[in-house]
Amino acid sequence: MKINLIVILSIIFYTTTLLGSGKEQIVKKVVSYTKEKTTPSTEYILNTFEDKRLKVDEGVLVRFNNKPEKIKTYEQYKKIFFNKQRIDGGVSFYKKNKTLLSKVAREFEIDPIVLVAIIGVETNYGSKVSEFSVINSLYTQAMKMPKRSSWATKEIAELLIFCSENDIDPFSLEGSYAGAFGFGQFIPSSFNKLSIDYNNDGKKDPFSWEDVIGSVAFYLVENGYPKNDYNFTYKSKAWRAIRTYNRSDKYANIIVDLRNEIARNIFLSD
Repeated sequence: MKINLIVILSIIFYTTTLLGSGKEQIVKKVVSYTKEKTTPSTEYILNTFEDKRLKVDEGVLVRFNNKPEKIKTYEQYKKIFFNKQRIDGGVSFYKKNKTLLSKVAREFEIDPIVLVAIIGVETNYGSKVSEFSVINSLYTQAMKMPKRSSWATKEIAELLIFCSENDIDPFSLEGSYAGAFGFGQFIPSSFNKLSIDYNNDGKKDPFSWEDVIGSVAFYLVENGYPKNDYNFTYKSKAWRAIRTYNRSDKYANIIVDLRNEIARNIFLSD
């Protein structure tokens, strides 16, 4: 059970004088956000923010300033993902996981190759998942990016909920510059709310293909993907659901283009 909020705030007042005013505001918001939760404890939160491993990562700021969805034309953006390696990788991933993908597709009434394309763009089929410390990515956004600060602070709270519930060192989790992690690149709040324990082993594992593929399907359905819909045209319901994964028209378009090319190559290889 958490200690009284007045006591919490008193502890924070004295502790955060050592942390600095920027951290102080973040700590207060994280404690407030999690006050109705059984975990993480206030001590856990304070220990995390006092940890010397917590830092602003300038590399995160560089990546945001060069975000390809913002600075590249679609044709330039497309070249990052629409290439022989990603297409062949998608065909191989589909064949290797065909039984699982077919099972998920039947249960969620969703196109399985869309799931393959999303995983291909997000992590290159699981081979690219660890670029940045997740907590430092979020902390950098909270401290240095005013327009993202409130969002990032909430995501730090969600991350600490996930890590404390699963006995994970929050500094051990690596992911993207935006703070997403796992084979499916869920941000912490999405993972906590929309990932599922598809293999029913008692935990939601961001590095289990069963849980990841099931979770990506569940996420899309929860965000409006229509049952058994193969209309991926611009602004169709399926396209809009795909776009919620990374709120960019270019992102949704590359998922559809990659999906179509992987499907074509699967057909030709049979």
